[in-house]
Amino acid sequence: MATVWTIPIDITSRWLDNAEVQTFLASNDLDNASPDPRVRFAQFADVTKSLERHIGHTFSSVQGAATALFDGIDGGTPVALKLAALRLILREVYQTRHAPKPFPKRVGEELGTYVYALLDPRNRSVFYVGSGRGTRVYGYVWEALAENEHRQTLEDPETDSAEVKAATIARIREIYDSGHEVEHYIVAHRIADTADVADAVRGGVVGALGLVEGAELGNLAGGAGEHRAVPVDDLVLQYAAEPVPNLPTPCVVLEVPAASRRGVTPEEVYELSRGAWAAGAAVRNTDDIPVIVFADNIVRAAYRVKSWSTVARPGDAALWRFTGESDTELESQFVNKRIVPAKVGLKKWPTHGWVPHLTQARPGR
Repeated sequence: MATVWTIPIDITSRWLDNAEVQTFLASNDLDNASPDPRVRFAQFADVTKSLERHIGHTFSSVQGAATALFDGIDGGTPVALKLAALRLILREVYQTRHAPKPFPKRVGEELGTYVYALLDPRNRSVFYVGSGRGTRVYGYVWEALAENEHRQTLEDPETDSAEVKAATIARIREIYDSGHEVEHYIVAHRIADTADVADAVRGGVVGALGLVEGAELGNLAGGAGEHRAVPVDDLVLQYAAEPVPNLPTPCVVLEVPAASRRGVTPEEVYELSRGAWAAGAAVRNTDDIPVIVFADNIVRAAYRVKSWSTVARPGDAALWRFTGESDTELESQFVNKRIVPAKVGLKKWPTHGWVPHLTQARPGR
């Protein structure tokens, strides 16, 4: 067990709700505190700003935390306010987070050459962007945690300068010492050794910047896009998954990107999947037609449609919304398996996400 002082990303709300802080602001008889509430409020505001400036920082000693937070404040800080802040950021780390394990060789072959980003979960900042093959994405974390056996799986040598390497490893150790773990993201993969490499790397940087909260990069307009950064775990699921068996005929295949969102519930996936869709009569007149829902080429849910209802669109063709039920038999066959456009005779998925798979109708109708 280790004791550290780490400043979380939600420090402002926790600081404002802290009982010791509220007592400091309301009391006139605390030791080393001004009886003037305006002075106390100004001191409180100074400490608040200092905490916000240090979001994501971890200190291994109380002296280090106190020096960083309070030494730069003009006029000093009352003892009561110092103690409140230091107690609030105190953290007991009971066990070291486990290092990531190498992913299957098959996944590395599917990824090819890729661009990746390492993210600090304490303040949601990207602190390193690199490229490589195989399990290179985990290389620095393994080195920082002395996982020498895992490091032997690396396919390519490290090319960073000694300064970059030292700074990256120091940051990783600080993250793990604070009780957190590095988040790994793939921001571009399957990069060919052609003239398109520069564009792929640029797209990777765009994806990495998209992970930063509050980023307003013009390249990110319109949402995820083709350079959306994907958690490593999701790509491992995608490329390690077995292919889906033959689809039932007839059925409907729906692409619902939000169905892969972390933390999404089955109820939310169902609501996201229901529509509105451009469902033709052939689909709507098929009793109990199966609906296969996927995101990132992985099937996420399977339903049997019980009824359809129109979605009002004045002046436009009607769209339709289905009501259905989960189908356990279909789920056992398809959920968490990989589906690709070729499975329904397409070269790529349509942007609208609606793919009927009927006996006498072409995809997209």
